[in-house]
Amino acid sequence: MPDSLDDAKIPELKQQAIEWLVRLRADDMTEAEMGAFADWLARDYRHAEAFGYAEDLFDDMVLAVMPGSQPEADAGNIARMTSAAGMRKNRQANQAPVRYRRLLPVLLSLAAVWLFAVILVMPDNSHPLDRLLSDVHTETGEFRNIQLADGSEVLLNTNSAVSVDYGESKRVVTLHHGQARFTVAKDLHRPFEVKAGDLRARALGTVFEVYRSDADEVSVTVQQHAVRVDINGLQQKTPAAALTVQAGQKLRYRLDGALPQLEPVELDQAGAWQQHRLSINDRPLSELVAELNRYRVGRVFLADPELSRLRVTGVFSLDHPDQIVDSVSDVLGLKQTRLAGWWILLHR
Repeated sequence: MPDSLDDAKIPELKQQAIEWLVRLRADDMTEAEMGAFADWLARDYRHAEAFGYAEDLFDDMVLAVMPGSQPEADAGNIARMTSAAGMRKNRQANQAPVRYRRLLPVLLSLAAVWLFAVILVMPDNSHPLDRLLSDVHTETGEFRNIQLADGSEVLLNTNSAVSVDYGESKRVVTLHHGQARFTVAKDLHRPFEVKAGDLRARALGTVFEVYRSDADEVSVTVQQHAVRVDINGLQQKTPAAALTVQAGQKLRYRLDGALPQLEPVELDQAGAWQQHRLSINDRPLSELVAELNRYRVGRVFLADPELSRLRVTGVFSLDHPDQIVDSVSDVLGLKQTRLAGWWILLHR
């Protein structure tokens, strides 16, 4: 596998070698992959050493699970056979911990490879536990419109999860992660609130969205009327802990306790995802890649940090994320290396 990804994504050489060995023992390895493996092996002598280590691990695994030979019984001496059986039983019992000890590093290595692959395939903002605890969630690339019991509507963006708690005097929706637009039905006796971490957004009108990202940040964008935002733990620090966000404004709040920030926002651009579009105006390529990774299974990587600073402008359809990669690559003159259909490496 290529080892030019971002440092935080690169496995140790031994883990790379195990990945290559697993791939080499598959039946569907392509010529391009074989060439890539040869390049990887020749790049550094330590790659060859790591690959030898991986082969030894797999050989140990085969030896550990291979059944031992059984001595033939002597039909004329039942006592000796019984004694031999008892000796074999004791010997096997003594050898079992040794076999397990030999097998353990192999199992751990295979588990590491599996975990590494799953982490690369799953989007950055995956939250399996939140999905289990939520009432409604969306998969990667899925948009879902939900009508609540009071007539309010919730539009869930990709990879998002919410829970609903309605009572006689309240309407509370918890956004566990992701992004959602709320179109609120009027009910004078039951205020409509959205909880996202320490932040509570109470509707004073009809349409607003809340986005809880994996960057420990929550944002509230108001499209119509206004929203009152309260933040637990900040009331004693600043009067801005409770404020009103008007239409055309966005409030950003970091969950590390930093003061919230209120800023104007272009509603057409901010709400483009609600029409399955991605709108970006003169922004770094790294931001576009981060957005794409929310909407597709797998990851898009930039091989060179210099590429992250390239500027991008455009409106793209989120229904076909890979076509966005193709378009941007053509415009910026970038090449693509695709692995297993999930991972895309952009490079010169």
